[in-house]
Amino acid sequence: MSPGPHPASPGSYPSGGPFPTSGGPHPTSGGGSYPGGGTPSGPPYPSSGGGYGPFQGAPDPFGEKQEGWTDTPYGFAAPPGRRIEPSPPPQRSRLFVGLLAGLVVGLLLFGAGGFFAGRATAPKAEAAPAPAPTSTAGDSLGVFEQNQVAVNSPDFKGTALTTLAEGWLPYLSTCSRPKPNGGEKVRVRCTLDGMSAIFVEYESVAERDKARVKAMGQAVDARTLTPGVAPAAERSTPSGRTTGNYLEYAYRLTEGGTTRTVSGMWWDDAQTPVAGYLLAYWEEGLGEKWEPMRDLWSRYA
Repeated sequence: MSPGPHPASPGSYPSGGPFPTSGGPHPTSGGGSYPGGGTPSGPPYPSSGGGYGPFQGAPDPFGEKQEGWTDTPYGFAAPPGRRIEPSPPPQRSRLFVGLLAGLVVGLLLFGAGGFFAGRATAPKAEAAPAPAPTSTAGDSLGVFEQNQVAVNSPDFKGTALTTLAEGWLPYLSTCSRPKPNGGEKVRVRCTLDGMSAIFVEYESVAERDKARVKAMGQAVDARTLTPGVAPAAERSTPSGRTTGNYLEYAYRLTEGGTTRTVSGMWWDDAQTPVAGYLLAYWEEGLGEKWEPMRDLWSRYA
């Protein structure tokens, strides 16, 4: 690209030239001198000639011109003789490929060496200790609870109530088999912390559901009799042993001339015709709160 036009005379610049008129190293008039000696007879630029530069067509400003040397377009002299050919530029793509290959090889060698060095110097891993034998549910029970399981199990033997009552056996007392009611096959009645725990195997699922419908009617009364009653729902027991219907209910019971409120909690197994329920006096047994009964159910059901 052409460097562009340059002024032919100092009049082309607003102040008479590209250099300052006074106080500078290159005065355009007056008694100043150029680095090569002498005084200028005209402007610092030639009035004609091609090329660009303040030294175009003038002697080398950095020394005497030597015989056989030629002026360069920019004022620098070059010696005569054989022309020196410039070296071709390095092929950057090959250089980059070579560097990359060397880096990959170095990483591979370093990684392999580090791996074997680590294997040689790493401490030998100790054998993991054998896991401690896990205890069964029976082993975790105390002497009293184990005895209660042994005492209560015969009342549930040969029935479909074993799974439903399994979590309760260590804590039940005074279990017995009273005469079954209509539609029932087996009834086992026990006590637990002042409550009654009753487990029933029905003649069929339909008979079991009929008994649940009666309890559902009493669940409506519980909204008034026992505030805070939970709504009926289908759910699994906390232990996961059974899944079926859960509901809380209440009713009034008169005994010996005294009428009291009884709160009840029902749960059953949808797969078999069995159900269990807890009964307690609302005021004397639970202190007019559902939480004590719910706590026992969450532990053992």
